Formats: sequence, structure tokens, C-alpha cells
Amino acid sequence: MRAQRPPAVAGWRAGAVVAPPVARGNRSENGRAPAVSSGSKKKTTTPPFELCNLDGRLNGRLAEGFVCPDCAGQGFRIEEDDQGYTTRIPCTCMDFSHRLKLLNEAGIPGKFAETQFETYHPLGNSQRLALKMAKDFAADFGPSVKGLLFMGQPGLGKTHLAVSILRELILKHGIECRFVDFFQLLSDIRHGYSQDLSEQAIINPYVHAPVLVIDELAKGRNTEWEQTMLDQIISSRYNAANRITLFTTNHLDQNADNEKATQGNGGERVDPAKSYGSKKTGETLAERLGPRIYSRLTEMCRFVKMEGEDYRPHMVIPPATGSRLKHSA
Repeated sequence: MRAQRPPAVAGWRAGAVVAPPVARGNRSENGRAPAVSSGSKKKTTTPPFELCNLDGRLNGRLAEGFVCPDCAGQGFRIEEDDQGYTTRIPCTCMDFSHRLKLLNEAGIPGKFAETQFETYHPLGNSQRLALKMAKDFAADFGPSVKGLLFMGQPGLGKTHLAVSILRELILKHGIECRFVDFFQLLSDIRHGYSQDLSEQAIINPYVHAPVLVIDELAKGRNTEWEQTMLDQIISSRYNAANRITLFTTNHLDQNADNEKATQGNGGERVDPAKSYGSKKTGETLAERLGPRIYSRLTEMCRFVKMEGEDYRPHMVIPPATGSRLKHSA
């Protein structure tokens, strides 16, 4: 069965990992998927796909007009053994369709349709090292890997790197991931009260996701209720042991794995006491979260400190109508 995809939307952009153009008409004479010898090497070429900012969420689909050359668009292949017996097996294009479905359900904001490792341009040693740590995390991902906590002032690309990791894990490895802004999560929980939903029912998708990104950690008023909600999510994931969590935060801390290698853009060391997190908020991450939550984070994650200037004023965000992203000069 051919995979269903959303209706055509103007401006879907090609995904970064695109297979060469595929010719139509690869069906056998009877119109069925061609038979493949069981001794043939299984093809794993990534089908061409498109990404778009659709109603504020990142959305992907197989490229318009794409017909898989392996299954002729039927979703399965026929394998024939040496004795002439045939077996119908799912085509790899269906697996990638499932990965696009995981991407669409991850909750990644649509403004990150362009976001991947290749579009991150680090300035200074700390950003270059943060990029390397993010790439290494995605490449070496496994059940025993520790999460990452990206910290630094706004506009350094913390969320860019976190989303790039999710994109890599979902599209290349088929791993279920979730993204949530911490402030939005709190808002959703409050809204759930009016719908007679329990807190647990609302946070369960985030508690059970194999990989979770919590963006803007410690943002908000830091009330006792907010602390309780955060503690509940982090403790549940901590106790599960097999769930990986990544964070971004504007609050700084000196407990960063790349602290010794961190340099400012001009090569001069930036004093943490004079940096954004301490000067702007008056609180370190440990002071903001409290000893219990902070202690859990140090066990769950490697801390990655980033420094530099805000690059976001120079960015062009893809609109939520599905229009093609325009690059600034």
C-alpha cells in the first residue's frame, strides 16, 4: 500500500539527505513490484524527502511525485529464492515513511526546518567544541550514553544543536524523540486542568519518550509548582535509566565538560561571573533548580558551555504557511 502523505503545500523544501532523482516506470510488465533475487544486496538509499514549517510545526513527507524504484510505490518487494518461491517483504521506503512520521510527531517547531549540523556555523572554540560534542553524541548514540545540557546566553545555537541531534536520530536511526519548550510544557499542564486531565496524563508522553529535549530549562517564575513538575519529569526519566534527555538553558554553571577548552570569539577567556547567566539572572543553574534536581542533571548529562554573540537578529525564519525558506545575505 502506498504511504499517505499530507496535501500539497507550496514551498516544501528538499531534505538535506536526498537520493539521486528516480525515474518512473520501474514496474514490471504486469504493473507489480519487480521481483528481486534473495541474493541481491538490500538497498538502503534514503528516498528524497521534503520538510516544511506547517502551522508552526516541522513537517516532512516523501518528495512530491516520488515512486520508489525498489517496490514501484507499492510499499513491499517480492523476493525470489533459487527454487522460484517468492516472498513479499516490506520495502525500505516504508521504513523511511515511518521515520518521517516520527519527525512529524516529535513536536519540533517549524522554524527549524533548515536546522541540521551542516547549517550551524560556530564562532569561537566553545561553539566548535559544542558542535563536535553534539555530532559525537548522535554518532555514538546508545542506551548507555549520557545526555547533553547546552548552556549559554541566548542566540548561540543551543537549540539548533539539540534539534540537529533529534533530526539525526529520527531520520537516520528511526529513534522516537520528543521536543518541548519548558515554558510551553507548563502552559500545557495548566491548560489540561481545565480539560479535567491529570498532570500525569499530560506529562506521560515526555516521561516515556526514549529521547527528550527540554528547551529553555528553568525559564519561568520558578514557583514551587513549577519546580514540582520539573522534578516529576526529571526524576521519572532518571529512574527509568534507559531514557536520554537533552536540555538547553540560559543559566550558566562552571560544571561544564568543555570548560577547559572554552574560549571567547577573540581567543580571550570569558569570566563566568561576568557572563549572561550570572549577570542577567543573578542565579547559577544550580541555584535556580535547587540541589535535588541539579544533582540529577549532573548524573544524567554532560554540561556543554557555549559563549559568543547572539546571531538570531540575522536569521530569517521560515513562515508557518509552508513558504520556501529565504536565506539572508
